[in-house]
Amino acid sequence: MRKISCKLKDFMEKRQLSQYQLAKNTRISVNAISRLYKEEFDRIDCNTAEALCNYFGCDLGDLFIMQAEGMKEDELIERYDAGERDFSGVDLGGAILSQVSLAGANLTGANLTGAYLCQSDLSKTKLDQTDLRRADLEGINLKRATLREAKLLFAKLVSAKLFYADLTEADISQASLQNAELGWANLSRTVLKEANLDNAEMVRVNLRGANLTNAKVRKANLKFADLRETKLIDTDIADANLEAACLVNADLSNANFSKAKLRKADLSSSNLRCINLTDTDLTDADLTDADLTNADLTNANLTGANLTGANLTGVSLRIADLTNANLEDVTLKGAIMPDGKLHQSLSSEEDRFLEHF
Repeated sequence: MRKISCKLKDFMEKRQLSQYQLAKNTRISVNAISRLYKEEFDRIDCNTAEALCNYFGCDLGDLFIMQAEGMKEDELIERYDAGERDFSGVDLGGAILSQVSLAGANLTGANLTGAYLCQSDLSKTKLDQTDLRRADLEGINLKRATLREAKLLFAKLVSAKLFYADLTEADISQASLQNAELGWANLSRTVLKEANLDNAEMVRVNLRGANLTNAKVRKANLKFADLRETKLIDTDIADANLEAACLVNADLSNANFSKAKLRKADLSSSNLRCINLTDTDLTDADLTDADLTNADLTNANLTGANLTGANLTGVSLRIADLTNANLEDVTLKGAIMPDGKLHQSLSSEEDRFLEHF
């Protein structure tokens, strides 16, 4: 048995709209919006639906969907074993489905909040727009699964296998992903605020435009990762491997990159204000036009690095290695140089220093 479900709450949360704001913007009564928001409606008014679809730029089928009612675990497994694969919109909130196989199933838009799916096989499964908040997914196999726009807030994904998975625009805030395997996965525009990705395997992962503010990514392997336009504000990524990673236009302000490996990484035009880069390997890194105001580069290895046009105002380069580094057009006002002395701008000493390197 299926019923019509209204997704107005999801649309409003994405835009951070209150019921009063939406009512004011659409001229729909607050009572009508409240009934749809709480899914306490018994009829759908055409004028209301039309106004909402026009406001959010969506189709009627995006706002109102047919959703299956609650299903027991045994019934799901029995139907899957019988060859059925389409379980879109099913309600499995709190279900206990550990060590089961649902590979290749369609669980698009399903409710799996608080579900227990440890060690289960959901490889190649469709989980787009599925609600997996607070679900226990430790050790789950999600290889090549699609989780576009899925909700994974507070989910437990420790040691999860997510190779080649598509998590575009998913919300994974405050989730636990320690030791997760995310190689080649697509996490573009995902929200990973305060998530824990310590020791995660993320070779060639696509994190373009993702938000990792306040996340923990310590000792993770991000070799060749795409981090363009990514927010890494206040992120702890100490001792991580970012060799040859692309961080063009990324915001790394106030982040902790101490002891990180950034050899041959591209950090051009990125925001590195107040970043901690102590003991970091930046050999042959590209820092063209990067803003490193007040950054700490103590004992950093900048051998062969390209710092053309970079802003090094107030940085600490104490005992840093600048051998063969390109310092053309850099701003060094108030910087502490490798010898521990404060840089004196516009002096003959500056010219001699730049010639030396």
